[in-house]
Amino acid sequence: MTKTSKSRPDRGRLKQVLDRPVTLVGMMGSGKTLIGKKLAQELDLPFIDSDARIVETAGISIAEIFDIAGEAKFRAMERDAIRTAVDEGPAILSTGGGAICAPDTAELLCKRTIVVWLRAAPEVVEIAAKLQEPFISCAVPFAQAAAEAVLRDAVAHDRRAVGLSAYRKRRDLAIKILEEHGLA
Repeated sequence: MTKTSKSRPDRGRLKQVLDRPVTLVGMMGSGKTLIGKKLAQELDLPFIDSDARIVETAGISIAEIFDIAGEAKFRAMERDAIRTAVDEGPAILSTGGGAICAPDTAELLCKRTIVVWLRAAPEVVEIAAKLQEPFISCAVPFAQAAAEAVLRDAVAHDRRAVGLSAYRKRRDLAIKILEEHGLA
């Protein structure tokens, strides 16, 4: 891979070879938003947070959507927000913690984006769940197992997916993503 003097991926080359969004999935607390923003800055790509788009569109919080309309309606809104983001082209897309548990959304992500699963230590996920997640219907261990199964299936079917620890430096993460997909 061509690199700049600071060991960054060559942004010009990246723009030529990256033909789809890089989607960060994982449970709450895994670093999707924090790493996503830093990765987008590092790679000079737009950052899209699907939960933020849902809140902007609905005009109410995700918790309120769950209370008023239920999880099924929220998951439909989430799928639509993600589909719209995917249609926009190369970007760094951060999804909600339960997005990968929804089969239609998981299929969309695995077929049309490069999926990066950010794993977090179970104790971090549990703390995040207690603080902010009244809306995930699957228990934390089940959601972790579901994400693993979806991503194993994606890899087995030669779709673009990779699992990474959320504790990597953003430059290392960017290079790892590119290398995993033959883009580096």
